[in-house]
Amino acid sequence: MALGRVLVEEFQADVLQWLGERVELVVVNPWVEPQRWELEASRVDAVISRKGKITREQMAKSAGRLRIIARTGVGVDPSRVDLEAAKELKIWVTNQPGSNAVSVAELVFGQMIALVRHTHEANRAVKENRWSDYLKFIGSELAGKTLGIIGMGNIGARMALRARAFEMNFLVYDPYIPESHVTALGGKWVSLHELLADSDFVTIHCPLNRETRGIVGQKGLALMKPSAFLLNAARGGIVDEDALCRVLQQKKIAGAALDVIADEPPAKDHPLFKLDNVLWTPHLGAVTLEASQRGEWGAAEEVIRVLERKRPKNPVVDADEARLLLPA
Repeated sequence: MALGRVLVEEFQADVLQWLGERVELVVVNPWVEPQRWELEASRVDAVISRKGKITREQMAKSAGRLRIIARTGVGVDPSRVDLEAAKELKIWVTNQPGSNAVSVAELVFGQMIALVRHTHEANRAVKENRWSDYLKFIGSELAGKTLGIIGMGNIGARMALRARAFEMNFLVYDPYIPESHVTALGGKWVSLHELLADSDFVTIHCPLNRETRGIVGQKGLALMKPSAFLLNAARGGIVDEDALCRVLQQKKIAGAALDVIADEPPAKDHPLFKLDNVLWTPHLGAVTLEASQRGEWGAAEEVIRVLERKRPKNPVVDADEARLLLPA
């Protein structure tokens, strides 16, 4: 007999097979079938979400049936799950801390290299028979530059280790970790404004919550060097997009690489699309085979634990005590 009905996204076949042997599965791609996702979210006992959003309305409409929302990644901010509603309605919310840390760090370093070595523009030039344009793509080295890391969690720490391997200096802003944690890795613990002013690259790896929303805004961006780059593979709402658009238009910073945006997918007429100094990816940070395996298997196992009346391993919202274990 099935343990319950579970809404999932299009996960790897072995994960779906394992789940299907234990529960009734409803597989929906929330980008392709948003209305069906909206409908089914209130008709199941559990939801496993990579990208799909779960709102207060969906939780309330389930009338007590929904017992757990299991995220395959780290992010559990309001852009994905209404944590306050889950707490009030006593619905477990879980995540997979560290599951995507390597994948995100590697993507960001790849984007840094692409920005400074103009690889995308150079690729286009070769395909258009403009080999002689090579001198237009004079780049710069990462070695000797300073990387500013906002948020020193699992991903931020891996960024620091990779910075050392690339012979870079690094600064860290994170008020929730001790200075010794940064200096032990060879970095310097600084204020946010000092980091923005002194870094050649600024990379964001903090969660989106009340404290961090808009933390990189007009004043902070104005402190950055004209030669500096901003990279965001965390959450779009952390950066003031209007302010970022202005400084990029005015060439007050050299460029940006964005894997995330406040509203995903972005509108077709988003003003940042008009700029040639922005490098985009569609929220690919955790989209590797290895990260997907860790996240999907971990979330699937959390769902089975809860449906078997056991406590999950990585709760963000504790349904038993109706409390939030991370800042909203």
